[in-house]
Amino acid sequence: MATFRFDGDPTIEHHRCDGCGSTHETSTGFVLLDDHAHAVYYADWDPHGAEAFIDVVMGTWQEPDYPDQVTFGCRIGLVAGQREPAASLVAAGSGRPEHPMFGVKLVRGAALDHPNLAVFWDTVDWLVVNDPLLHRTVYHLPASD
Repeated sequence: MATFRFDGDPTIEHHRCDGCGSTHETSTGFVLLDDHAHAVYYADWDPHGAEAFIDVVMGTWQEPDYPDQVTFGCRIGLVAGQREPAASLVAAGSGRPEHPMFGVKLVRGAALDHPNLAVFWDTVDWLVVNDPLLHRTVYHLPASD
């Protein structure tokens, strides 16, 4: 059984919305899998939509070109027809800078066909339980009617 853990504490930052002035949070961190470098993640909480967007970058971390890096993206929030929040694949890396570390930013179709899709979902499941921002926001979303 694989063991995830953080490599250091996640960094939580507060950002002010230019449109409404409210504050939203982001979380960034490093994840180890069986004590080896596994992923960098970026989680953005959007209070307007009561949803979180997560980008997870995975690969073998071979600098400077990161030849096998990929970035998966998902949205966690309420969806029509379900009472509880759900995670859905979305295009990865929207708004992230262009940098070789992100590798290929996968769109939904490519992510569905990628061989690392299952480990991506395992990583997201672990993050939602263990990242303070994701845990606080996702587990405390109101149920849909």
